[in-house]
Amino acid sequence: MRVGVDGSLGATTRQAATRRVVVIVLALNLGVAALKALYAAWSGSLAVGSDAVHSLTDGLSNVVGLVALRVAHRAPDERHPYGYQRAELLAAAGIGVIIAFSVIEFALGAVKGLLDDASPPTVTAEGIGLLVATLAANMVIAYYESRRGRALGSAFLLADAAHTRSDIFVTISVIGSQVAVALGLSWADPVAALFVVVAVFRIAWRILGENVGLLLDRAAIDAQAIEQVVTSIEEVVGCHRVRSRGSEGAVHLDLHLTLDGSLPLRRAHAIAHAAEDALRARFSSVVDVTIHIEPRDAPDETL
Repeated sequence: MRVGVDGSLGATTRQAATRRVVVIVLALNLGVAALKALYAAWSGSLAVGSDAVHSLTDGLSNVVGLVALRVAHRAPDERHPYGYQRAELLAAAGIGVIIAFSVIEFALGAVKGLLDDASPPTVTAEGIGLLVATLAANMVIAYYESRRGRALGSAFLLADAAHTRSDIFVTISVIGSQVAVALGLSWADPVAALFVVVAVFRIAWRILGENVGLLLDRAAIDAQAIEQVVTSIEEVVGCHRVRSRGSEGAVHLDLHLTLDGSLPLRRAHAIAHAAEDALRARFSSVVDVTIHIEPRDAPDETL
């Protein structure tokens, strides 16, 4: 996980900026899907039709994201004292599920096309030019969404950008299949659809793996990096039981801090605050730090 993203944006500003990105991407995705669907209906291409369905899933994931982002940035309350940030992770994982289901549809259509020995689609230079235009649009969308996702520390935007990048590989294969069909290779259309299946499934697997890991509280920041920050503070003897969890924009830390047992309570408290401030300064994605103070050489006791 990337740490140290720009944490200067407030929660409200970050939410508004993220939603604005999703709305822009939604409009572009719907336009791309419409162009592909029109060409597929006219040409009868299985590969282009599958690609159009895939692009429609982009729009669906954007709608899911808009709903989830509104929930994710709610303020903590009594029932959810840690906030609602995991709603964004659930939305990102949902994108992976959407992609996986679209893969099943592609696979069935491709196999059917090969077994039925269907008539080849109609291919024209204008049609290929239209597909090239949608390819360029997907490249712009993926770059824009990925860049904004990193800047805003949004797991959803980064996952959706990966989804859009899968469209790039899909459309390249579809363009290649249309050229092959024009050269007399009628089998190229369903074969390209099978290539779509493999490419898209890999994207779905990666998105699910990344976000399910976060939902299962995978370590968000390397423990040694945290220890280096804390032990650099004067009068800190050491630290252990370092744990971190959360998403890119909201990481929670807890650790045990070892101090000289003769220190006054107020001084120990001040050192703990210094450790917390240092961690927040080093890792701007940190939103909460819990520190348990222990005297040096004290046995590990639980009251």
